[in-house]
Amino acid sequence: MARSSRSANVRKRCPCESWKTCAHPWYLDFQRKGYPRFRDNLDQLIGFHPRDFRHAADEARRAITAKLDGRDPAALLPGDDPTLGQLLEDYLRERPRVDTWQAPRIARTPVQGRPFGEWRLSLITTDVVRAFRRGRPRVQGSRDLGLLRAAFNWAILNGVLKASPFRVENVPIIRLPRETARSRRLQPGESERLLGAATGLLDIIYAAIETGMRCGEILSLQWQQVRFLPRAEMFLPAAKTKTKHDRRVPISSVLRPVLERRRRDPAGDELPPDAYVFGDEIGRRRGAIKTAWQTTLKRAGITDLHFHDLRREAGSRWMDAGVPLATIQRWLGHANISQTSTYLGASLGADEYDMERYEAQIGRRPSVTQSDISRGSKGAKVPRVATTRREKPQQTLRIH
Repeated sequence: MARSSRSANVRKRCPCESWKTCAHPWYLDFQRKGYPRFRDNLDQLIGFHPRDFRHAADEARRAITAKLDGRDPAALLPGDDPTLGQLLEDYLRERPRVDTWQAPRIARTPVQGRPFGEWRLSLITTDVVRAFRRGRPRVQGSRDLGLLRAAFNWAILNGVLKASPFRVENVPIIRLPRETARSRRLQPGESERLLGAATGLLDIIYAAIETGMRCGEILSLQWQQVRFLPRAEMFLPAAKTKTKHDRRVPISSVLRPVLERRRRDPAGDELPPDAYVFGDEIGRRRGAIKTAWQTTLKRAGITDLHFHDLRREAGSRWMDAGVPLATIQRWLGHANISQTSTYLGASLGADEYDMERYEAQIGRRPSVTQSDISRGSKGAKVPRVATTRREKPQQTLRIH
């Protein structure tokens, strides 16, 4: 006969000996005069499975109070003492963000022996937040803390909490370190070595350098997103982008033959529209490339290069070539142009070119083109070029 618990208004309908901790759903068992009897599935009411009997009893109390008040048992109200997982869910429902993917990761992170998402808000102190911080990488942990701080502030504004573990009155206790912008680009010779060492990743690396797309965007690209007419471009729907906005990326002359080659399967037939462009031979989606990327770097003799650095390399090459910053922002899919300007790192050659143009404008030296600078950077003389009205007569310029 099925074992069940009728205490604390919760029970189970399962034959398990260890029913208090098994995975079968919990049920409410509550009757009050003048109200219908509650026999709802508790897991479905609150949106998750309580881990044990005590946890289920606490959630049943909240659910019963909510149902008697005629509101959603999963919603938060002052005095409910919800879990952190519930807080994040309600906060992100009301205040959507582009980093919603962080919430499940935060909830799964173990803190003092149990998932952080199961902690009651009343038990989360500054020391608990610091313990969570120690268990996360520096950069990712800072971003997680930023989301947590915003969620706690929202809870205070909505009356769910009276204080945040991030502050004591108006004094911040936990400060988020300022992130140092990464500026790694391919050094001279690294591009050739990287492409030479890339076997299975060769086409993916070409795609990253030529389009500036993120790794997830490349791996999730399907043939129905690739267009060659009326113009060659790749369409990235909002659901597949980090910023949740549609984006179009032009196809370069280098990437186009790569795409045309991958368009057909081993039998010579075109892959269907829902096949993945950078999947396997028959268009099935490829998994993570972390191991293959590290193996490629080892063969190429390259250190401290992230796959995401290829995205920065693409944008920086466009900027060095004179592509307008607003266009680069649109191609990369940044939310604002200031993010693009701080994200990219122009080459030293571009800085030299800008200085030459400045000095030519104020009459210090004649106008030169970037190709002149490239030739002169090795000590060769630059051919005579036309000057502006404010410049001195033409002269031979040597770049040191």
